[in-house]
Amino acid sequence: MNQVAAVAEQTAHWHLAGLAAAVTALVVLVVGWVLYAQALRVDRLHRQVLGSRATLEAQLVHRAQAAAEIASLGLLDPASALLVSRAAHEALEAGGPLVDDGLDPQEETTSQVRGEHDARGRTRAAAESDLSRVLRTVLSEPVRHELGRTGVGREALERLDRSSYRLVIARRFHNTHVAQARQLRARALVRVAHLAGRAPMPATLDMDDDVTPLPADGPSQDTGLARQTRQAPGARGGEETP
Repeated sequence: MNQVAAVAEQTAHWHLAGLAAAVTALVVLVVGWVLYAQALRVDRLHRQVLGSRATLEAQLVHRAQAAAEIASLGLLDPASALLVSRAAHEALEAGGPLVDDGLDPQEETTSQVRGEHDARGRTRAAAESDLSRVLRTVLSEPVRHELGRTGVGREALERLDRSSYRLVIARRFHNTHVAQARQLRARALVRVAHLAGRAPMPATLDMDDDVTPLPADGPSQDTGLARQTRQAPGARGGEETP
């Protein structure tokens, strides 16, 4: 009887040990799956940020090209055409990353080759914001009306408006993806388990992308740019235009 009780007790002990091992393995498996799923989600959000950033870059290029085209049509006065052309080409030629967060794979190499700032010491975002302010100031409602009187001018304006609208949407999507990635990476599980690895924290793109034309009789919101328009060099040897 004692032997039977001892065998039964040992059997029960092994059953309990096996059950504990199975439960432990199951817990480890579930925790590992949760961590893996969270890591995949972080990586997917990072990829979405980079994808939306590439789209944003393309729309910025399209807008600058459309602005340069309008300046080259010969339909603007010389000072305004020079101001738009200069702002557009500076936006196209601006070096460095669009968003300086280190997330872009080739950002470091690009910054080393082209430099992080342009000749005037501005970042790319600042150069793009300056282009927005120039377009908003120069292409006022009366100017747009005059451009629309010709076929080429109307087509050029449509291309500019289309690229400007797509730029606003692209920046909105980019910043939304960045916010989602930052919110996920702020969770305790992601931070404690280092699920983001060495990837830098994504940052939003803060720039002026509003090209809504100034009203004909409204107060100027860009008085500095208006002075540049009146005093832009190249119009009668740099003399102030009336």
